[in-house]
Amino acid sequence: MIDTTLAWLQSLEWTRLFPELLGKMLGVLMGAVISWWLLFRKRLKQLDRLKRGESDELLFQAHFLQPTGDGKYVLFFRNVAPRRTIDQAYENPVAQDALRKLASQTTLNSPVIQTDGRIGFEILNDAISIVSGSLATSPIARRVWLFCMTCEDRNIVRKECVRCFLFRSEDLEHFADWKWCRTHVQVERPWHWVRIVTLHRIARYHHDEQLALPLQTTSRGPLIDDQRRHRRIMALSLGIYEAEVPIGDPVDVDWDQHNTELEQLDVTLEG
Repeated sequence: MIDTTLAWLQSLEWTRLFPELLGKMLGVLMGAVISWWLLFRKRLKQLDRLKRGESDELLFQAHFLQPTGDGKYVLFFRNVAPRRTIDQAYENPVAQDALRKLASQTTLNSPVIQTDGRIGFEILNDAISIVSGSLATSPIARRVWLFCMTCEDRNIVRKECVRCFLFRSEDLEHFADWKWCRTHVQVERPWHWVRIVTLHRIARYHHDEQLALPLQTTSRGPLIDDQRRHRRIMALSLGIYEAEVPIGDPVDVDWDQHNTELEQLDVTLEG
Protein backbone atom coordinates (compact mmCIF):
# COMPACT_ATOMS: atom_id res chain seq x y z
CA MET A 1 0.00 0.00 0.00
CA ILE A 2 2.79 2.38 0.92
CA ASP A 3 4.73 1.47 -2.21
CA THR A 4 1.66 2.12 -4.36
CA THR A 5 1.14 5.54 -2.77
CA LEU A 6 4.78 6.50 -3.23
CA ALA A 7 4.67 5.41 -6.85
CA TRP A 8 1.53 7.49 -7.45
CA LEU A 9 3.11 10.54 -5.86
CA GLN A 10 6.24 10.12 -7.99
CA SER A 11 4.12 9.92 -11.13
CA LEU A 12 2.50 13.30 -10.53
CA GLU A 13 3.76 16.29 -12.52
CA TRP A 14 4.66 18.45 -9.55
CA THR A 15 6.04 21.25 -11.67
CA ARG A 16 2.52 21.75 -13.07
CA LEU A 17 0.41 20.57 -10.13
CA PHE A 18 1.97 22.74 -7.42
CA PRO A 19 1.43 26.08 -9.22
CA GLU A 20 -2.19 25.07 -9.98
CA LEU A 21 -2.90 24.20 -6.35
CA LEU A 22 -1.21 27.36 -5.13
CA GLY A 23 -3.15 29.48 -7.62
CA LYS A 24 -6.49 27.96 -6.59
CA MET A 25 -5.73 28.44 -2.91
CA LEU A 26 -4.78 32.06 -3.49
CA GLY A 27 -7.96 32.55 -5.56
CA VAL A 28 -10.15 31.16 -2.78
CA LEU A 29 -8.35 33.28 -0.19
CA MET A 30 -8.65 36.42 -2.30
CA GLY A 31 -12.36 35.76 -2.89
CA ALA A 32 -12.93 35.38 0.84
CA VAL A 33 -11.05 38.61 1.57
CA ILE A 34 -12.98 40.55 -1.10
CA SER A 35 -16.33 39.18 0.14
CA TRP A 36 -15.45 40.14 3.71
CA TRP A 37 -14.37 43.61 2.61
CA LEU A 38 -17.57 44.20 0.62
CA LEU A 39 -19.69 43.05 3.57
CA PHE A 40 -17.68 45.20 5.99
CA ARG A 41 -17.98 48.20 3.65
CA LYS A 42 -21.74 47.67 3.39
CA ARG A 43 -22.03 47.61 7.18
CA LEU A 44 -19.97 50.80 7.42
CA LYS A 45 -22.32 52.50 4.96
CA GLN A 46 -25.34 51.33 6.93
CA LEU A 47 -23.78 52.62 10.16
CA ASP A 48 -23.03 55.96 8.51
CA ARG A 49 -26.62 56.26 7.26
CA LEU A 50 -27.91 55.46 10.74
CA LYS A 51 -25.70 58.15 12.30
CA ARG A 52 -26.81 60.69 9.67
CA GLY A 53 -30.48 59.87 10.28
CA GLU A 54 -31.15 58.50 6.79
CA SER A 55 -33.68 55.71 6.59
CA ASP A 56 -35.50 53.65 3.97
CA GLU A 57 -38.53 53.35 6.22
CA LEU A 58 -42.10 54.09 5.24
CA LEU A 59 -44.13 55.38 8.21
CA PHE A 60 -47.89 55.96 8.39
CA GLN A 61 -48.89 58.65 10.88
CA ALA A 62 -52.28 60.16 11.73
CA HIS A 63 -52.42 63.79 12.92
CA PHE A 64 -55.27 65.42 14.77
CA LEU A 65 -55.97 68.37 17.03
CA GLN A 66 -57.71 67.99 20.37
CA PRO A 67 -59.00 70.97 22.38
CA THR A 68 -57.38 71.52 25.76
CA GLY A 69 -60.26 73.53 27.22
CA ASP A 70 -58.56 76.93 27.22
CA GLY A 71 -59.13 77.82 23.59
CA LYS A 72 -56.00 75.98 22.48
CA TYR A 73 -55.43 72.63 20.80
CA VAL A 74 -52.75 70.00 21.29
CA LEU A 75 -51.33 68.32 18.20
CA PHE A 76 -51.21 64.53 18.31
CA PHE A 77 -49.51 62.33 15.74
CA ARG A 78 -49.46 58.57 16.07
CA ASN A 79 -48.36 55.64 13.93
CA VAL A 80 -51.41 53.78 12.63
CA ALA A 81 -49.87 50.97 10.55
CA PRO A 82 -46.76 48.78 10.75
CA ARG A 83 -43.69 50.47 9.34
CA ARG A 84 -42.15 49.07 6.20
CA THR A 85 -39.01 49.62 4.19
CA ILE A 86 -39.32 51.03 0.70
CA ASP A 87 -38.17 47.69 -0.73
CA GLN A 88 -40.89 45.86 1.22
CA ALA A 89 -43.60 48.27 0.11
CA TYR A 90 -42.62 48.39 -3.56
CA GLU A 91 -41.59 45.25 -5.42
CA ASN A 92 -40.54 47.07 -8.58
CA PRO A 93 -36.95 48.43 -8.39
CA VAL A 94 -37.93 51.33 -10.66
CA ALA A 95 -40.58 52.44 -8.17
CA GLN A 96 -38.11 52.04 -5.28
CA ASP A 97 -35.48 54.23 -6.94
CA ALA A 98 -38.06 56.78 -8.10
CA LEU A 99 -39.47 57.18 -4.57
CA ARG A 100 -36.00 57.59 -3.03
CA LYS A 101 -35.12 60.23 -5.61
CA LEU A 102 -38.37 62.15 -5.13
CA ALA A 103 -38.06 61.99 -1.34
CA SER A 104 -34.55 63.46 -1.47
CA GLN A 105 -35.88 66.52 -3.31
CA THR A 106 -38.32 67.68 -0.62
CA THR A 107 -37.71 70.61 1.73
CA LEU A 108 -39.42 71.97 4.82
CA ASN A 109 -41.05 74.57 2.59
CA SER A 110 -42.19 71.91 0.12
CA PRO A 111 -42.61 68.68 2.12
CA VAL A 112 -45.10 66.89 -0.16
CA ILE A 113 -43.39 64.31 -2.38
CA GLN A 114 -43.87 65.50 -5.96
CA THR A 115 -45.15 62.35 -7.66
CA ASP A 116 -45.70 62.84 -11.39
CA GLY A 117 -46.85 60.72 -14.29
CA ARG A 118 -47.94 57.12 -14.25
CA ILE A 119 -45.05 55.91 -12.06
CA GLY A 120 -45.68 58.61 -9.47
CA PHE A 121 -49.40 57.85 -9.47
CA GLU A 122 -48.70 54.15 -8.84
CA ILE A 123 -46.27 55.00 -6.02
CA LEU A 124 -48.98 57.08 -4.36
CA ASN A 125 -51.67 54.45 -4.86
CA ASP A 126 -49.51 51.63 -3.51
CA ALA A 127 -48.94 53.57 -0.28
CA ILE A 128 -52.68 54.22 -0.04
CA SER A 129 -53.35 50.50 -0.50
CA ILE A 130 -50.96 49.65 2.35
CA VAL A 131 -52.58 51.93 4.92
CA SER A 132 -56.11 51.10 3.75
CA GLY A 133 -55.37 47.39 4.01
CA SER A 134 -53.81 47.75 7.45
CA LEU A 135 -56.90 49.56 8.78
CA ALA A 136 -59.48 47.55 6.82
CA THR A 137 -60.61 45.55 9.87
CA SER A 138 -60.45 48.43 12.36
CA PRO A 139 -63.53 48.46 14.67
CA ILE A 140 -63.35 52.27 14.87
CA ALA A 141 -66.11 54.14 13.05
CA ARG A 142 -64.90 55.36 9.69
CA ARG A 143 -64.56 58.96 8.63
CA VAL A 144 -62.81 60.83 5.84
CA TRP A 145 -59.07 61.36 6.28
CA LEU A 146 -56.77 63.16 3.87
CA PHE A 147 -53.58 61.34 2.86
CA CYS A 148 -50.29 62.52 1.41
CA MET A 149 -46.68 61.35 1.18
CA THR A 150 -43.97 63.54 2.69
CA CYS A 151 -40.30 63.59 3.57
CA GLU A 152 -39.18 66.18 6.10
CA ASP A 153 -35.86 67.99 5.77
CA ARG A 154 -32.98 66.14 7.48
CA ASN A 155 -31.55 69.51 8.54
CA ILE A 156 -34.51 69.79 10.91
CA VAL A 157 -35.75 66.32 11.88
CA ARG A 158 -33.94 63.49 13.67
CA LYS A 159 -34.62 60.88 11.00
CA GLU A 160 -35.20 61.42 7.31
CA CYS A 161 -37.68 58.89 5.94
CA VAL A 162 -40.86 58.77 3.89
CA ARG A 163 -43.80 59.62 6.12
CA CYS A 164 -47.34 59.08 4.91
CA PHE A 165 -49.51 61.65 6.68
CA LEU A 166 -53.19 61.34 7.52
CA PHE A 167 -55.18 64.31 8.79
CA ARG A 168 -58.75 65.54 9.08
CA SER A 169 -59.89 68.17 6.59
CA GLU A 170 -61.14 70.53 9.31
CA ASP A 171 -57.75 70.38 11.04
CA LEU A 172 -55.97 71.10 7.78
CA GLU A 173 -58.12 74.19 7.31
CA HIS A 174 -56.87 75.45 10.67
CA PHE A 175 -53.26 74.74 9.75
CA ALA A 176 -53.59 76.86 6.60
CA ASP A 177 -53.60 79.98 8.80
CA TRP A 178 -50.13 80.48 10.25
CA LYS A 179 -51.27 83.12 12.72
CA TRP A 180 -53.80 80.66 14.11
CA CYS A 181 -51.09 77.97 14.36
CA ARG A 182 -48.81 80.28 16.34
CA THR A 183 -51.44 81.24 18.88
CA HIS A 184 -53.57 78.10 19.22
CA VAL A 185 -51.50 74.94 18.67
CA GLN A 186 -49.58 73.24 21.46
CA VAL A 187 -47.36 70.17 21.18
CA GLU A 188 -46.51 67.16 23.34
CA ARG A 189 -42.76 67.73 23.09
CA PRO A 190 -40.90 71.01 22.38
CA TRP A 191 -39.19 69.63 19.26
CA HIS A 192 -42.55 68.79 17.66
CA TRP A 193 -42.79 72.40 16.47
CA VAL A 194 -41.39 71.27 13.13
CA ARG A 195 -44.49 69.19 12.49
CA ILE A 196 -46.68 72.30 12.84
CA VAL A 197 -44.63 74.01 10.12
CA THR A 198 -44.85 70.91 7.92
CA LEU A 199 -48.62 70.70 8.32
CA HIS A 200 -48.96 74.42 7.57
CA ARG A 201 -47.05 74.00 4.32
CA ILE A 202 -49.14 70.93 3.42
CA ALA A 203 -52.33 72.90 4.12
CA ARG A 204 -51.21 75.69 1.81
CA TYR A 205 -50.28 73.14 -0.85
CA HIS A 206 -53.72 71.51 -0.49
CA HIS A 207 -55.41 74.88 -0.99
CA ASP A 208 -53.44 75.52 -4.19
CA GLU A 209 -53.98 71.96 -5.44
CA GLN A 210 -57.76 72.21 -5.09
CA LEU A 211 -57.72 75.31 -7.29
CA ALA A 212 -55.34 73.84 -9.87
CA LEU A 213 -56.88 70.35 -10.05
CA PRO A 214 -60.62 70.43 -9.36
CA LEU A 215 -62.29 67.06 -8.88
CA GLN A 216 -63.57 65.43 -12.07
CA THR A 217 -67.34 65.78 -12.40
CA THR A 218 -67.92 63.65 -15.50
CA SER A 219 -68.61 59.92 -15.40
CA ARG A 220 -65.82 59.21 -17.88
CA GLY A 221 -63.06 57.13 -16.32
CA PRO A 222 -59.49 58.45 -16.57
CA LEU A 223 -57.34 57.08 -19.35
CA ILE A 224 -54.57 54.65 -18.46
CA ASP A 225 -51.92 57.27 -19.23
CA ASP A 226 -53.96 60.23 -18.00
CA GLN A 227 -52.04 60.69 -14.74
CA ARG A 228 -49.48 63.19 -15.91
CA ARG A 229 -50.94 65.51 -13.30
CA HIS A 230 -52.80 64.10 -10.34
CA ARG A 231 -53.80 65.10 -6.84
CA ARG A 232 -51.13 64.28 -4.28
CA ILE A 233 -53.49 64.72 -1.34
CA MET A 234 -56.19 62.06 -1.48
CA ALA A 235 -59.37 61.47 0.56
CA LEU A 236 -59.71 58.04 2.25
CA SER A 237 -62.37 56.44 4.42
CA LEU A 238 -60.60 55.00 7.48
CA GLY A 239 -61.31 54.06 11.07
CA ILE A 240 -58.59 55.61 13.26
CA TYR A 241 -58.63 55.92 17.05
CA GLU A 242 -58.76 59.61 17.99
CA ALA A 243 -59.37 59.65 21.77
CA GLU A 244 -55.67 59.96 22.56
CA VAL A 245 -54.14 61.25 25.77
CA PRO A 246 -51.01 63.42 25.72
CA ILE A 247 -47.73 61.79 26.75
CA GLY A 248 -46.91 64.90 28.78
CA ASP A 249 -48.19 68.35 29.63
CA PRO A 250 -48.95 70.28 26.41
CA VAL A 251 -46.19 72.75 25.55
CA ASP A 252 -46.51 76.20 23.96
CA VAL A 253 -44.02 76.73 21.15
CA ASP A 254 -41.66 79.69 21.50
CA TRP A 255 -41.83 80.73 17.85
CA ASP A 256 -39.53 83.72 18.34
CA GLN A 257 -36.79 81.20 19.06
CA HIS A 258 -37.24 79.58 15.63
CA ASN A 259 -37.78 82.65 13.42
CA THR A 260 -34.15 82.90 12.32
CA GLU A 261 -33.96 79.22 11.46
CA LEU A 262 -37.17 79.37 9.43
CA GLU A 263 -35.87 82.39 7.53
CA GLN A 264 -32.61 80.58 6.74
CA LEU A 265 -34.60 77.62 5.41
CA ASP A 266 -36.67 80.01 3.26
CA VAL A 267 -39.98 78.75 4.63
CA THR A 268 -43.06 80.69 3.53
CA LEU A 269 -45.56 81.17 6.36
CA GLU A 270 -48.95 82.46 5.20
CA GLY A 271 -52.03 83.79 6.95
